[in-house]
Amino acid sequence: MPLEQGSNPRHGRLRLPWRSFILGLLAILGYYIAGPAPELWVFSRAAISQGELWTLISGHWMHSDLEHAVWNISALIVLGSLFEQQLKTRLFTDLLLACVLMSFWLIYFMPDLSAYCGLSGILNTLLVTGIAALWQHYRAPSILLILALALIKNLMELFTQEAIFTHTTWPSVPEAHIVGMAIGLAIVMIRSRYQRNKLSGLIAARPG
Repeated sequence: MPLEQGSNPRHGRLRLPWRSFILGLLAILGYYIAGPAPELWVFSRAAISQGELWTLISGHWMHSDLEHAVWNISALIVLGSLFEQQLKTRLFTDLLLACVLMSFWLIYFMPDLSAYCGLSGILNTLLVTGIAALWQHYRAPSILLILALALIKNLMELFTQEAIFTHTTWPSVPEAHIVGMAIGLAIVMIRSRYQRNKLSGLIAARPG
């Protein structure tokens, strides 16, 4: 007997991307309260060496000026809204991992960079993990096209050492966008391998 339409009360309902809205609201409040590039919260090599380790995370949520904040926070809300249904709580874990890994990359591979702020690097991580999650549900070529366009944009910025869409007070760091995508790819590969191993373990544990 086929299931009647509407037998699942959650089916077809519009789910508000509340996680993305919360993150966006926190980023807006952070800029409103702390202002542009607050010394206490931006990623600072000197501050980190003195024990201000919170800037390893907070630095990615601060912005150099209003234009920087508007572009990045808008992108956060848009990307989060697109991928939240597939990522769910992984939205938070992916961004947190990206903050930490990006900060360590800045420390060890960009020694001449004394300070850094902005969401754009870790948003590229979210782009990759979100598209991977979306691809598992909908094998539409347009999903991969979005990823390809983002990669082309990031490579163009890397080549010119200038941001395409923004002109902010602090100079752009295009390398962070590419690294953000690489972090996202690493997360996807590790997560995929873990899921395969888990599935293999469940199959091996079946009786008979």
